[in-house]
Order: sequence, then C-alpha cells, then structure tokens
Amino acid sequence: MSNTNFTITPDNKKAIVMESIIKSISFVNFLKKSTIALLSSHKYKIKSIKKEGYYIIIFLDNDSQLVQATELLRKLAGVSYIFIGITKKLQYDTLASSVLLITDKLLMDGEKYLIKIESSKLTKPRDGDFIYNKHDLEFFIQSELSSKAKGLVSVKDESQADKILYILIGNNIAFVSLLVQKGSDRTPFDYGNEMVVCPLYNDCSMLSLIQVLDSGYMPIPIFFFSDRLQLIKQIRRFDEVIKNYPIDSLTFYLFSMKDIVEQTSVHPANNASKEHGLSKDHDKGNQIQHLIYEQVIIKILVDSNFNAFLVSFPFVPYIYPNWFIQKSIRLFHQSEKMLLTPLLFRFPPMLLEKELAKLINSNYTIDGHTSFTQDYLIDSEPKNFDKTVTKYANSISHLTSMKKFSLNVRKNDILDVLNTV
Repeated sequence: MSNTNFTITPDNKKAIVMESIIKSISFVNFLKKSTIALLSSHKYKIKSIKKEGYYIIIFLDNDSQLVQATELLRKLAGVSYIFIGITKKLQYDTLASSVLLITDKLLMDGEKYLIKIESSKLTKPRDGDFIYNKHDLEFFIQSELSSKAKGLVSVKDESQADKILYILIGNNIAFVSLLVQKGSDRTPFDYGNEMVVCPLYNDCSMLSLIQVLDSGYMPIPIFFFSDRLQLIKQIRRFDEVIKNYPIDSLTFYLFSMKDIVEQTSVHPANNASKEHGLSKDHDKGNQIQHLIYEQVIIKILVDSNFNAFLVSFPFVPYIYPNWFIQKSIRLFHQSEKMLLTPLLFRFPPMLLEKELAKLINSNYTIDGHTSFTQDYLIDSEPKNFDKTVTKYANSISHLTSMKKFSLNVRKNDILDVLNTV
C-alpha cells in the first residue's frame, strides 16, 4: 500500500503535507497510522507516506484525488495545517523564483496574505546541508509581491489572511503550497482511549457532546425524547455534527420520556435562550419542572450499566442554580460513574450564544443586558424535590426501556432508526 523507501525527487511532484499540532515523535507516529487507515478506508491508494520531523508527507498514485483526500484528512484531529504542495529544489534562487511564480497565480488583486515558512529538520544543520534564513526569504518574497501592481497586503494574523502561503523546508527538498487548509486541532479520537456517555435532549447537551468529541473522547450518545418530532430534530442535528469527525461506527441509545412528560407536564427546556426562559420573570414553577426533568435524566444515567464510567452533562453556572449542580455532582460521587462538565468552565454567556448559533445555524440570542447571576434562578432546593425526582425516576424505569442501535456513520442513514421506534 505505502512505500516508505520511495525517493522524492524535486521535479514538481505534488504531495499532501500535514503539520502535527502536538510536537512529539510518538504523536506523529499515531497521526501517520491514523492517516493510512483513513485513506485506505476511502479507497485512496498511497504511493508513499513519510514522516519528516513533525510533518507527514503523502504522495498518492492519482494526483486528481489530492483535493478530495485533503478535505478528508483535515477532519483528522491533531492536525495544525494541511496543504497540497509542489516539490522544489533546495536552492535559494530556485525556491524564491518558484514561490513567486506560484503566488502570482494564487493571489488575486487586493488580497491579504500570510507567509508561513517552516523547517521539518529536528537536528542542527550539518556541512553541506541547505541553509536558509527564514526572514531573508520572507522579506524577498514580500518585496517582490509588493512591487506588483496588485494591491496585495501582507498580514501576520492568519484570521485576517485571504490566502496562506506555506513553505516547508524539508530534509532534501522544499514544498510550496498550492492549497492550504487549517486542520482540526482537536485531540484525536482513541488517543485517550476513553468512552463517554453523552445525554442528548436540548441544544446545550448537543454543544456538550461537541466538546466531548473535541476533547478526543468517543461518545456513547443517549437521546432522551418526549415525542417523535423532538427525536427527529435531535437526530438530524446529531447527524450533522458527527459527520465532521473521523468516526466510522458508533453505538447509541434511544430513551423515551413520553410517559413522564404526560404524567407530570415536565418538558425539556432549551435553558440557554431567552426565548426558552432565561429571564427574570420566567415562571419558577416551570423552572422547577425543567430541573426535575433533568435530574431524572441524571438518575437514569448514574443507575444505568453502560460500557463507560465517564458521563458528560451540560452544566453552566448561569443556567443551573448552584444547589442543583452540587446535588448532581454528589449523585455521581455516590455512584461508580465519573462526571465530566465540558461547558462549566469554558463558556461565558456571549461565547455560549455564539457557539449555539453556530450549532443550530440561526439567530440565537441571549439578552446582553441580562445579569447572569443566580438571583433569577431557583436559589434554594424546593421542598420535596428529591422525593419527586425519585418517584418519577422509579416510575419511568418500568414504563419504558432503552433501545440500543449500531450505526455505520459513512453508510447508514441514522433516520432509518425511526422506523423501529
């Protein structure tokens, strides 16, 4: 499949170059293994794959597949940058003139650009090695580009750049980018080799799932739903999220809350939005009902026997009262499960609004004038709260059952599971 002894020649060969986000040899080995597995699973034939320092260089049998393969590989977690590069000789004049020819074709009038020049060498240069001065090469390229009547602007912040020109000085040749993409700088899957149970019942819980995925864990999703329409919406959103990650298959569960909703008028709330109740005049009775609903979910999670001891929950201090968070943490401490709270310390109100808007692709508004303190939340535990939660949790255990499903993310349509519900 791959030939690590393949000789790279500096004659305009095209390759995919990946920069590791974690600068360690063991991680690069892990990333190379993941790269081979992902490309092979999608039928891309590798001519050569090599490690150079903290970089991975891939040549495919078919150059027409480079763009599609790059789009696939950028989903790998742990990649800082990924680009399609063309090989050039390690000669200053040749390299500089080649870069200018490429940039002249890539950069349009008035565009902002960033020059990124790196070396794959981990050791000090020896006699006879190609020696370059990064600043000299960068200054020469920028001077030549500025002399062209294209109104080009050099920037230092990648977020401001319309185009990024990446030049990698390799061991024997250089690579000049033709197409640069930011990679996925998440911690990669299976690097921590842990599974996490992820309850899904509203937008915040879906955002919590994304944080679990971005932290490198493999999720065990559990959909808690009150009716078929709610389940369809959750599954569609989940499907959009999970396809952004290099997961081929996973196990998930469906748990109907229909009986408890019908008996108690408890409905799941999107607690993060003003529209769904984040305001000082929100009816406290409804808040209590929402808290009961979520506490029942927590009871189900700590009492259930999943093949994982890590469980995530979307606690946010300006959405949940402090007593409720502390009570829930104690429930986990008393069980054999360990609680993860990926939203608890990371998201201030406006950042949460931004992330939720990105997730649901709509105008998701949290009132900027609202003081996110707990004076408008239920400031103390309601009387008989524990008794009520226990009653509903016990009743739901025999009124409904949890259904287990296996999903091939790349082949199966997740909505097909609805035919069995």
